[in-house]
Amino acid sequence: MARARRSFKLRLSPAGLDVLIDSHCHLIRVTRSLIAWGTTLHVAVEHLETLPTAEIIDRLKARELDCLGGGEEHHVGASHHLWEVATRITERVQQSAPGQRQPNLGRIYILALMQIPKADQMDLICAFERALQSGARMPAVRDDNDLAG
Repeated sequence: MARARRSFKLRLSPAGLDVLIDSHCHLIRVTRSLIAWGTTLHVAVEHLETLPTAEIIDRLKARELDCLGGGEEHHVGASHHLWEVATRITERVQQSAPGQRQPNLGRIYILALMQIPKADQMDLICAFERALQSGARMPAVRDDNDLAG
């Protein structure tokens, strides 16, 4: 049975796309697996959820975030669970800072991607495993029927 998937829209500036690319490559190196773009986003959000709320709130204030969002739309496929995790983060932020506007999911996604290169490798591996358990695409596995070059 296939797992429920959906397309997540990332609106990025050219610099924001660089963050996505750098995070994706970093995660490939850490996991030693060729993973889907949506899995990178899922792992990033899973990792962000483990950070203390006060730290997330502080990082959401970074001016750098304003430069990473943009008009270019990029779509990545991921498990529906990604939305649930990201929404929990926004709710935590709202509860801890009720006077502030709740961050939109796009801002959460960009912040999460920014954290991947800064994260401890074991924390990323744990986030990767959680993402896989909750429906992220499994990395491709070599098969004996694959063409050898």
